Amino acid sequence: MGTATTHCYASEELKIKKQKTKSFSCSPQEVIFSGDYKQSTYCHLLLGLFYSDQVEFITSAFVYSMVQAFTTFEEHWREICNDIRHGTLSSKIKSPKLREAILDIISPNTNLASKLQGYCEELEKVDWFGLIPKIWPNVKYLYAIMTGSMQPYLKKLRHYANGLPLISADYGSTESWIGVNVNPSLPPEEVTFAVVPTFSYFEFIPLHRNKQDSCDDFIEGKPIPLSKIIVGQHYEIVLTTFTGINFSSFHTSIFILLFKYGLHVHVFFFKFFFSKKDTKYY
Repeated sequence: MGTATTHCYASEELKIKKQKTKSFSCSPQEVIFSGDYKQSTYCHLLLGLFYSDQVEFITSAFVYSMVQAFTTFEEHWREICNDIRHGTLSSKIKSPKLREAILDIISPNTNLASKLQGYCEELEKVDWFGLIPKIWPNVKYLYAIMTGSMQPYLKKLRHYANGLPLISADYGSTESWIGVNVNPSLPPEEVTFAVVPTFSYFEFIPLHRNKQDSCDDFIEGKPIPLSKIIVGQHYEIVLTTFTGINFSSFHTSIFILLFKYGLHVHVFFFKFFFSKKDTKYY
């Protein structure tokens, strides 16, 4: 998990937002901040299935971690169903904090385990097509960063989603958010983002195609402010946060205050979300 995401999920603001919107994660803090990808992914999946009828949307910072999680589910669904059936936790989960947190939540549920087992046996025969709506019938959409280098994962996610809306998240970097998705209903390949000037101070370095023989594809110009960018020009974004940290990120096209196809390269976890008043929340 990255620094910015850690701060976000540990913040009081997010807890208040969850309470007001009645949108809560299936996983407790011990799972979210585990630090062990394999163990936390298994626990996310186990709790996501334990609350499968209550899950309303599935989110991840980046779409590839969502795809990886469902690929992991293909391999371990039998063990997960067994844990749900008996109210146990796989011996592969070694962390005492994780074990205590999970076993405090789950309880034996034979009917749910049998139903999920039947679904998984059917899904195996069709190469897991439509996995998400089959296992989580009340899910309304999937939400993650899906642009730029994340686009190759969309084909596999659509295979799992079978028509569920894919909502591309707002555009951010490690140190600051950059822009917001101006039309979330569009497919991820078509979304554009409006730069929000109050997030940070933004400068744009014009990139010009190098017509001479060189190892560099582009020649950089002098930085210009947001107000002077030109439609259709390629830029490299440089931002300065309010704490003075500089960060550079490459983007392939800019349209006035809109741009698309940003590159994202950080690893984060995925989470299931649901809304229900009579369930134990975190």
